[in-house]
Parts: sequence; C-alpha cells; structure tokens
Amino acid sequence: MRIIFFGSDEFGIPCLEELKRNYKIVGIVTSPDKPKGRGMKLSPTPVKEWAIRNNIDVYQPSKLEGEFCEFLKGKEIDLLILISYGKILPKEILKIPKFAPLNLHPSLLPKYRGAAPIEWALINGEKETGITVIKMNEKIDEGEIVVQRKVEIKRTDDIFTLKKRLMEISPSVLLEGISAIKEGKPTKPQKGTPSFARKLKKEDGLIKWEKSAEEIYNLVRGIAEWPTAYTFLPTKKGKKYLRIFSVEVSEGKGKPGEVINTGKDFIEVACGKGSIKLKRVQMEGKKILDVEEFLRGTRIEKGTILGNG
Repeated sequence: MRIIFFGSDEFGIPCLEELKRNYKIVGIVTSPDKPKGRGMKLSPTPVKEWAIRNNIDVYQPSKLEGEFCEFLKGKEIDLLILISYGKILPKEILKIPKFAPLNLHPSLLPKYRGAAPIEWALINGEKETGITVIKMNEKIDEGEIVVQRKVEIKRTDDIFTLKKRLMEISPSVLLEGISAIKEGKPTKPQKGTPSFARKLKKEDGLIKWEKSAEEIYNLVRGIAEWPTAYTFLPTKKGKKYLRIFSVEVSEGKGKPGEVINTGKDFIEVACGKGSIKLKRVQMEGKKILDVEEFLRGTRIEKGTILGNG
C-alpha cells in the first residue's frame, strides 16, 4: 500500500515509524521551515527531520491547490494520512487516494475539534480523552469515525505525560483504522455535542487569581509546554514576569493573588477558592528552577500580591 503522509509536529513520528515498517511511504508533506530562536534561523519541522533521516521524499508546498495537487495525482496514492499538519486539505487532494484520506486526532471526537485538543482537555479538567481516526472531509475534524480509543487522564498528568501516552498508543490505533478501511468496514457519524479546541495564545497563560485553585492547577498543567502559565511578581525594580510550570492544590485562604505562606520548597498563593503551592517557576530573564532553589536567590514576603501586570 502506497501512503502519502501530511504532518508537522512530533506527535506524528511514532505513527511514521510504524507506517515505515508496514507500508510504502511515497512522500511526506510538511509545513515550510520557520524562523526560530534568538537568531531567527530557519528550522525544519520534526517531521521533515525524520523524513530526511529515513531517506523519504519530503515536500513543503506553500499552496496545496493547483500544481501540487496535480503532482500528487501522479504518485498513485492508496492512502492519505494526516496527523497534526496545521492546514485544511482542499477537496481535490482528499479525492486522490484510492481508499481514503484518514486523520488521526488526539481527542474523543466530536469533543475538542481543532488545534489544541490535549491542552484544552487538561485545562477543562476532563477525566478522559483518547485517539480518534476519522475519514476526512472538507471540514475541521468532522469526518466519520473509523476507530476510537479512550485514554484515562490521571490527576497527576500534565501536557507532557498525557501527550506521551497518546503518542504511544497512536500507532496501534492508526493501524487498526487502516485495516478497517482496507476491509471496507463501515464508518460511523460523530455523536454528541461538539466542542472546539482553539489554538492557544500567549495571553491564555495569564493566571486570574480570582479563579479556584482547581481551575488554576488545570491551567498550569495544560499549558506547561506552551505558552505556560504566568503572573507578575512585584520587586524593588518593578513587576517581573514569573512563569509557573508546576503547582499543587491546597486549602489556604486569603485575598486572591496573595502570598499566604512560604516553606522550604513552596510558595503558597491564595485563589478565589483554596490556594496553590508553586513548585517550579522561572523569573523573567532567569533559568527554570524548583522553588526551593528559587527562594535561595529571591526573597518573597508573606502578603506579597501577585498580579496581572
């Protein structure tokens, strides 16, 4: 079976490894290189780097319609697979594969359609999520379901641990979906109330201390990769940007945003309901530190109010 793969970030790489073992990957389509870092040097996507290491043809079209679509028609494609590509495929491309265009999406569709399903599941305090393989149509994550598998969201999960588990099961779910399509098994419409997991913005990370400790805990673990939760710490030199990577829920009381206690390895901050203990932070211009080490170099008094900038 000849497969063309559309994808950009690292989430699709375990599936690529499995596809390479079982099928013929005739090409990989990924996003154009983007400037990154202080020097704004052009950097390839993780999927492009994988393709180069594995000697597979890679394509980075700025436009999918027209010439590139005609090029794909000549590749004799049996199956198109899309995982975290970042663009909607035009109808002309969806018609090209012999069997089907498949999309593997990390949520229990129709919940969390869109760009950031894992993050929003955590932010919203969900107890489960999963992987869904759908037969693509022209709409965002609205195709009929080929196969779906549930995954528990543990209390201790953050974006890194949950994404890792979802990446680990994705290859077996994808292979199950491919087998179902090859065998002509029926697909089923998505059922239930849809929700949309929009792309995150930097300002989504700003902690609103009037929210409950539980809501803030879920925000921190959901966006610990990007954009990360943050607040502002008053210092003698003015307010400093403080990123927060890890917290624990507690039951302290005080004015929202008020530092109500400090210990050897925590800073306890009052919320609208309950409190949270900061465990891992990064001061503006500094390294990421456990709070124990952070407090050796930064004095924070009880009664300090962390604010919105």
